[in-house]
Amino acid sequence: MVVVVSAMGDTTDDLLELARAVTGSDRVAAEHPRELDMLLTAGERISMALLAMAIRQLGESAISLTGSQAAIITDEVHTAARITEVRADRVREAVDRGDIVIVAGFQGVSRTREITTLGRGGSDTTAVALAAAMKADRCEIYTDVPGVYTADPRKVKEARVIPEISYAEMLELATSGAQVMHARAVEIASRFGVDIWVGSSFTEHPDAPGTLITRTPKRMEDLVLTGIAAQGGQAKLIIRGIPAGMRSVTAVLVALADAGISVDMIAEARDSGGGSQLEATIAEAQLADARRVIERVLAELGGGQVEWSGSLARVALVGSGMHQRPGVYARAFRTLLEAGVEVSAVSTSGISITLWVPEEKQDAAVAALHGAFSLELAGAEGNQGEGKG
Repeated sequence: MVVVVSAMGDTTDDLLELARAVTGSDRVAAEHPRELDMLLTAGERISMALLAMAIRQLGESAISLTGSQAAIITDEVHTAARITEVRADRVREAVDRGDIVIVAGFQGVSRTREITTLGRGGSDTTAVALAAAMKADRCEIYTDVPGVYTADPRKVKEARVIPEISYAEMLELATSGAQVMHARAVEIASRFGVDIWVGSSFTEHPDAPGTLITRTPKRMEDLVLTGIAAQGGQAKLIIRGIPAGMRSVTAVLVALADAGISVDMIAEARDSGGGSQLEATIAEAQLADARRVIERVLAELGGGQVEWSGSLARVALVGSGMHQRPGVYARAFRTLLEAGVEVSAVSTSGISITLWVPEEKQDAAVAALHGAFSLELAGAEGNQGEGKG
């Protein structure tokens, strides 16, 4: 058995607060990235050592390993490193000896022997990467909820635990606001074919609900939706009067990318004057920077104006069966119309429909859509879960 641990409780936040107190700055990650990584890895090291002691006290053989000792090799980006390789020779040797191996999550070591951390969701990412390297039967993630829900159970009381979900659907939910699994961990699982089971740390019953994330879920053929996720803090840009053609669109997108601004949805149309109109959605936190970038590009293009609106939320309906069923779009839009929710933008993929709505209407939109598709959501056979969300 190989176990990956996170820091206890508020340890990471407490360490961050110490760093801010010592430096007198709220920009510790930007000003002291290397030392912050050295500091934050202490939380997981405390957990791993204490757990190994507790297991040994119970009469079992256990050993704790840091990310570097377990050979979790990363790139050199401090505070947000990505795993490039897992050698895990020492982990295999310990398992072969009969040890229970406790590995510190969230951390690794670069090829230049610098300690790094993996950023948000780092322990899940460590666990899945180790499972892939060890060719494990599956990776089990124990958290504070009984599994992945059809919607946030804190806001939708009818939300159900999804028994099985595909990698693609889980990745779509994770990037759309579902917080149970981190997208990077799901990406690794998909690439290496690692099944992930997500369940509660606080339920001992063997038949307790949980969610299996796998390549091909076993479920009803006519299932329309798998789940609904939402995320606030979004904004929309409308750029009018730019010259028609790819040159203008490319200039805008390249400038935004060079400024580190990620575009979520983009749509182009001809305006009444023969030019182009461009709509794009971004994170609201990047709105001010995006406006400055676009105003500069418009000056270079010789004209145009930009409008914007903030306080939006993106609501994603996710399911591999949606686009094979007529009437899904109509039902979604009719449901939101009846709930008094205006839609500002729409984006689709092979397994999702994403709608941008006013942020104050986010919860109402999710609840209304969940109710409208209730009979065709995952877990409709009665797999109910009662977690904290």
